[in-house]
Amino acid sequence: MMVRYCPNCGKAVTDDITRVCSSCGYTLANPAAQIPKQITASRTEIIERAIPFFAAKKYAVQAQTDYFVSFESQDRDVSWLIFIVFCCLGLIPAIVYYYWFTHNHQVTVSLGGTTPVTMNVIGNTAQAKKDAAEFMQLF
Repeated sequence: MMVRYCPNCGKAVTDDITRVCSSCGYTLANPAAQIPKQITASRTEIIERAIPFFAAKKYAVQAQTDYFVSFESQDRDVSWLIFIVFCCLGLIPAIVYYYWFTHNHQVTVSLGGTTPVTMNVIGNTAQAKKDAAEFMQLF
């Protein structure tokens, strides 16, 4: 769990359920949701910047249209400590954990509108969310 802070008063919010700051009453954003951003660049330009950005981070394009691009990495979201424990129990539990309970990193860039373009970038794992936030900061 990640500790968040109220942007209004700075008080720590230690759970993911709280939507209102207990100190000042400020409405907190959903930590899992990425806020769409208005961009003055064209959809084509955003896609042309997204592909090399995510390719440098070992993502491959899975699907692409004029309105979204989906990227997937072959790297998995694996807890190596759990994997090692399962290896001690046998090879079969470790394989089951690795292929059924871990996920490849995936990022989706969604684009809407004409000018300005509304861009939303989301990821499915902690690393993918970090990469998505890093790409959003480029604009």
